[in-house]
Amino acid sequence: MNITLAPGPIGAAVHGLDLPAIAHDDFTKLRDLVHARGVVAVRGQKLGEAEQVTFARRFGDLQKIFIKDALSTRYPELFFVSNVDENGKPLGSKDAGEFWHTDGAYLPSPHSVSMLYAVEVPHGPDGTALGDTRFAGMAAAYDALPPATRELIDGLRGVHSLYHRYTIKPAKPGSMATQSADFPPVSHPLAIRHPVTGRRCLYLSEGYTTQVEGLPQDEGQQLLAMLNQHVLKPEFGYRHAWAEGDLVLWDNRATLHHATFDYTPSQRRVMRRATVGGGPLG
Repeated sequence: MNITLAPGPIGAAVHGLDLPAIAHDDFTKLRDLVHARGVVAVRGQKLGEAEQVTFARRFGDLQKIFIKDALSTRYPELFFVSNVDENGKPLGSKDAGEFWHTDGAYLPSPHSVSMLYAVEVPHGPDGTALGDTRFAGMAAAYDALPPATRELIDGLRGVHSLYHRYTIKPAKPGSMATQSADFPPVSHPLAIRHPVTGRRCLYLSEGYTTQVEGLPQDEGQQLLAMLNQHVLKPEFGYRHAWAEGDLVLWDNRATLHHATFDYTPSQRRVMRRATVGGGPLG
């Protein structure tokens, strides 16, 4: 198990593991590394759907994403992110990651860890991999705030809405807005205490957070805009360049992520995600 840390506060790459046969001690080290670094890329894996589900279940109960058309027919715990059509229908969600977000923030008990596996990666004419994923470290972002700002947000809660994420996309069909309305808005602290590490982490995103409880609308929007801009500073970030066989694990309590769409429909991209459930945030 060879670990290389990224230069910033989040991100790590791991070589030398065979995840379907991973030993208990190595699994414990990997799980601890995910919590410590927020994002971990395990390189060079060969995972079928069954192997991915079996490995992911070692982290906890897996969640079924609400976009049913993007789920695996054999293992509905797997969610496809893809620009590919099969038999005239999309293989998976084509615009997942369009906004900065953390998975499951619209739920009373948001997702804990997500695991995205690269089946096919698009490449440019020069062979460079396309479709990178960017991450932001929310603990480092919290620590870098002025003390007065930390004191302010420590007593505030943000409202998160799945409906908001889709209705602000003008090209989205009305059926998606109707479906997402089945998930009523929820609130979480703007600064959570990570349930494993104990670190304070900002918890908000442009994709889901709509307002701040207890503040006038304009004041709350100003605070959210400032924080959303703050967390994207380069010194808090990590950018992952994909290779086929990568399994990237990220901690949704400690990071945001965002996809880059620098490839065309003819440049195939097929990814499979398993998502682990979590508990209430405090």
